[in-house]
Amino acid sequence: MKSLPLLLLLCTGTIAAQDKNMFTLNDGSVHFSVPSAWTAIMEKSDGNPQAIVFQVHDPAAQGTDDAATITVKTRQLKSPADYPEAVQNEILLSKSQAGYEVQPGSDGSGNHRYYVLRGKTRYEVRDRFVLIGTIAAQVRCQRPLLDATSRDWAAAWDSGCSSVTASVH
Repeated sequence: MKSLPLLLLLCTGTIAAQDKNMFTLNDGSVHFSVPSAWTAIMEKSDGNPQAIVFQVHDPAAQGTDDAATITVKTRQLKSPADYPEAVQNEILLSKSQAGYEVQPGSDGSGNHRYYVLRGKTRYEVRDRFVLIGTIAAQVRCQRPLLDATSRDWAAAWDSGCSSVTASVH
């Protein structure tokens, strides 16, 4: 009888794991997972940098040029000492975008949250940076701020973005 709760826990973990797709970059040095419903729309897994871009379907964006995406990007560094400069370079690129406005909660280093304009649409963007050995990894979650986007979709987006960010190692 004592093994029943353990069996249920293992089954639950297996089911949860099956709902995720695992990906790697940099010849397997960087691992992460995304929800299985997300579609990989671009992959560059050679050279430096490397990246995989996922599109997350928002019914509110149907028929528009707007799209919610998650990008996991890596850059091989010469040494870990180059990491702060790599992060600052990415933040400077962000600041040069049209309509750039920093969000509260952005700490300016490992967690950069901001808004930009893509055409006439305002986007929320979250960049999270992490150092893995000598590899600078960046997770960029960006979504259009559309009036028709449901609260449930936005909550699922937030959860998905957080889970991808937490899975990068």
